[in-house]
Amino acid sequence: MVANLPPQFYQKEAELKKARTPQEKIAILEEMLAIMPKHKSSEKLQAEIKTKISRYRKEMEKPSPTARKAVVPHVEREGAGQLAICGPANSGKSSLLAALTRATPVVADYPFTTTLPLPGMLPYQDISFQLVDTPALSRSVSEPWLGEILRRADAWIFLFDLSSDALLEELEDSLLTLENFGLKQPGQFTFSRPIIWLGNKIDRPAAATVREIFRELYGQQVGSWLEISVQERRGVEKLPGKIFEVLRLVRVYTKIPGHPPDLKTPFTLREPASILDLAAAIHRQLPENFKYARLWRGESETPLVVGRDFLLQDRDIVEIHT
Repeated sequence: MVANLPPQFYQKEAELKKARTPQEKIAILEEMLAIMPKHKSSEKLQAEIKTKISRYRKEMEKPSPTARKAVVPHVEREGAGQLAICGPANSGKSSLLAALTRATPVVADYPFTTTLPLPGMLPYQDISFQLVDTPALSRSVSEPWLGEILRRADAWIFLFDLSSDALLEELEDSLLTLENFGLKQPGQFTFSRPIIWLGNKIDRPAAATVREIFRELYGQQVGSWLEISVQERRGVEKLPGKIFEVLRLVRVYTKIPGHPPDLKTPFTLREPASILDLAAAIHRQLPENFKYARLWRGESETPLVVGRDFLLQDRDIVEIHT
């Protein structure tokens, strides 16, 4: 041991033996280094302490073998289309999901209630859509995984509060967040997904004034939007039909030769959709063996004989032959 070490050095040396974490050990070693005298006979001890500090810092940088990786939320797709409900905080996204599906999100008056995506199924005639409630779009709180949830969705339901006196600031924050995610063209009103714009809380007195401000500043860019009151269930009945329209879906019912058509579980395809697209949706090898198809359209009882490139319309009945 180097001579002339002060008593405090030995006290810290005793504390070092009791330390458990690398952080504690580094702090004590740095104090020991500061306490000890700096002369030639202490150079070896100084080097030893510095080596220990370096070793413990490397330990801190290594991931713990028992540490769990951060969970990145993912929503498995279901139904005829997946739509992410997005928008500013406290606009009523969770309430909308609860009103339209059997999902049970946490609904509260304070902002940023939703922290993880929550799906629910919305029935529409003989199909259903998957709605996904998402956390608020805000530069201060939005995590990168939210951008991935929005990127995977087929379309967005952008919900905003038509009674909020801070609506313009909220919209700007949300739109800039979409830009940061690479989902909106900077400086343009161009997005990577189709959007259904939904103004909520029209039951509140302030909505009349805020609506006109929104119309003046965003009306031409947004085009058409739906006005609803989730609380009073006003206007929400229009949403399923709007989703079907925005997704440009074609429902096709299939028929096995010699059997009646299956009119309960249609295949859903995106316009423009051909007979070949339907064959691929039924089975990946079916297009290779395709010969022709018989197709019933509308009220006609006489089928058309069509080829692989024939374009389908909603509610066509198709019988494929191989």
